[in-house]
Amino acid sequence: MRPSMVRRRWVLVLAFTAVVMLVTANVLLWPVLSKGRSDDGQSGPEARPTAPTSTQPARTGTTGDLPGNATELAAEVNRLRAMPPVTGASALPRITGDVTTQPDLYAAEFVRRLLTQDYRTPRAALLAWVQAESAQTSEPLVLGLVPADLRDRLAVFSVTDATGDTAPIPTASQWSSLAAQGGYTTVRIDRVLEPLAWSNAVAAGRISDDGVTGRLVAATITRHTTSAGGPATQRFSVSLAVNLEGPPTRDRWGFVAAVTYTAIPLESS
Repeated sequence: MRPSMVRRRWVLVLAFTAVVMLVTANVLLWPVLSKGRSDDGQSGPEARPTAPTSTQPARTGTTGDLPGNATELAAEVNRLRAMPPVTGASALPRITGDVTTQPDLYAAEFVRRLLTQDYRTPRAALLAWVQAESAQTSEPLVLGLVPADLRDRLAVFSVTDATGDTAPIPTASQWSSLAAQGGYTTVRIDRVLEPLAWSNAVAAGRISDDGVTGRLVAATITRHTTSAGGPATQRFSVSLAVNLEGPPTRDRWGFVAAVTYTAIPLESS
């Protein structure tokens, strides 16, 4: 079992990424560590916790600002370009009502629905739902490294790309494996936070898009499965950092991208 790594996206190498990694590295807000693949190859939090990695300096601008990570950046952009766009309407209901007018409420509801997964139903329905909830931002610090023609795919890519680690949504093969076990998850949202460093960046005028914001959402996931030995559950403490776009640039909040996803197993029964 390889040591898990803090998840980060080089196509989103921005001030918020550094903020998220700082919080994760110091473990100040809730007990979350890195995630990765378990020995059975299934998507989900790493079965063995490891120490968090050190913080990385904030990186913004173009690929030239990332000389040590240019190869990783190029590979990620290539994966983004190769991902087929999600088309068609989602059978899952959209987020509506008062929660769409307040970023904390929207972040909590989006993460709750994203991580509440029934593997006995088509994975494509959840992908279509994420696409339906997606929004785009004009903020250079968020999207400066994402090619303009690929930005409409970023929301789904950010929750499905499992290269080198796991993603909030399992791969198609992992989804099928969990479906064979009658698997599904239930989710409890524990906390939503706007990092102080993010709000300070806004106050300092570093963020030019008035509609973009960032949130860290802590939650507890319970994964339910059934095997020859009977029903089983496993609980995980997770943290998902997201960028959102909303008023005044659009009339409701929407999901831009997941920036980091970290988790630690709690107990099994």
